[in-house]
Amino acid sequence: MRLDRKLLLIAPAIVLVFVAAGVAYTAYQLHYLVDSAASWRDRSDFIEAVGRGQKPLSTQQAVNILKWSLEVEAKRTTAINATRGLLIELAVIGFVACGVLALGIRSVPREHWPRLQLGRARDA
Repeated sequence: MRLDRKLLLIAPAIVLVFVAAGVAYTAYQLHYLVDSAASWRDRSDFIEAVGRGQKPLSTQQAVNILKWSLEVEAKRTTAINATRGLLIELAVIGFVACGVLALGIRSVPREHWPRLQLGRARDA
């Protein structure tokens, strides 16, 4: 059974659409990570107020804040590494799909390609 030539063009195009959707999803997730940093200024102001002695903070509270901060940083680092890995995988898949698409386009004979008649009179 011979492989349909249109399939050689359609399948990589569908893969490229999924790659684009994956990149958009990754960008959304990165935006979500950055958006969580918006409250950083409030937290920093609180720590500065504690440092100036304007707000009381017990030792246990300070240790809990430190533990929480380290846990958040570990999760953020893991998320950034996963995002980087996803982008690398999507790039590889995209390049492979483009290669297959290029091979598919080269395998289609030229006489089947549409001829553009831009600005030229059509012969009836």
